[in-house]
Amino acid sequence: MNNLLYTHYLDQLNNYDHQSPDKKAIILLGYTQRDFLRYYRRNEVQAGFEFIKRNIERNRHLIATLSPEQRTSQMHSFVDDLAHVGIKNHVEIYPFLELQQAYHRRLQTMPVNNYVVWIQKVIHDFSKLMDVDGLSFSSRLESTLDIIYYINAHIYDKIAVKDVLQHANQYCNPTRAQRNFSQEMHMSISDFIMGQRMDLAKTLLTKTDTSVQSIAAKLNFYDANDFSKQFKRKLGLSPLTYRKTYQ
Repeated sequence: MNNLLYTHYLDQLNNYDHQSPDKKAIILLGYTQRDFLRYYRRNEVQAGFEFIKRNIERNRHLIATLSPEQRTSQMHSFVDDLAHVGIKNHVEIYPFLELQQAYHRRLQTMPVNNYVVWIQKVIHDFSKLMDVDGLSFSSRLESTLDIIYYINAHIYDKIAVKDVLQHANQYCNPTRAQRNFSQEMHMSISDFIMGQRMDLAKTLLTKTDTSVQSIAAKLNFYDANDFSKQFKRKLGLSPLTYRKTYQ
């Protein structure tokens, strides 16, 4: 599987290097489990399990620092992730809910001492439900997922469509990736970038006292005037009017 994975970014996160070993282990497991979901959606369950095993083996010194309670908490979250994907993508959702609750009850009385054994069992049980109604497990293409993640990871950078396509070119045909993105998201990459920036701008306007000039600079608009024009064009209100209305 050559497409970009979330764990790819761990070594680039400055904050990760400065965490305590148990916190690093939790972050690692969270990223690894999130990556597994991409195998899960593609019905590549065994390959996904091997991916998890490799990451755990490579970082066994970190995993060993976790207490059974921490492993159990992480397993609860993994069960929820698998159940959520199943509920979202299948007609018959009750079996996923039932299995989710059964595992939560089991985890209350059986601590996770061996993480790999537990995760193999959880994956096996949820994957049996995957083909029940014969639906595709996800209609979202891998190239679109990569583009969305790349944009979200660089939203505070001066990112443009050409940067996104240069990134996509490492893993797939950029022209096809751009076309697939538009078809799946019903918007262009440029519109998606602007939409993400506007969502951040709305949060900064209503949840903080950051000035309009600082927000414009933070989100890499040309200047405050450019930001205000773009904001009003999208939302029908100036940034200051929006702040006064919704703060």
